[in-house]
Amino acid sequence: MRKLFAACVCVLALAAPGMGSAQDQEGWRYEFAAGVATATQRDGRGRVTATLTCRPPEGDIVITDHTFGRNARRAEAAAVGIGQLTVNVPAQTSGRGRNAVVTINLPQRPPILAGVQPNDRLSVTVNGQTNTYLAGSAQKMKEVAYACWGS
Repeated sequence: MRKLFAACVCVLALAAPGMGSAQDQEGWRYEFAAGVATATQRDGRGRVTATLTCRPPEGDIVITDHTFGRNARRAEAAAVGIGQLTVNVPAQTSGRGRNAVVTINLPQRPPILAGVQPNDRLSVTVNGQTNTYLAGSAQKMKEVAYACWGS
């Protein structure tokens, strides 16, 4: 009887690997921990492609994009857009080659947040390449901002 039970448990364990964890699924995940509001976007393979963070009291929204790779070389400015509104802001790069990361600091209460509509997407353009984030990205940015600023 015990062997039959053990065999059933083994079969069930082998049948379950197709189910990935929530962190491995494509989409957005929001978290407020240690006083920092963070929204993380993952691709279909579970890799982090972008993060939106805000830490009070500074209140700057920091956009970190992991997908520009080599195209981010010597990036000094970025165009951040939501819907029809776009702002040009300074950008910094770190890392090398395809591991390059673009970091953008949006000032507290950027004007582009005022026009956020439910179906808008956030986009970032660096060195002529535009990355448009997944659906719900503008709303996640708004959630991060409101968690940081309170209203």
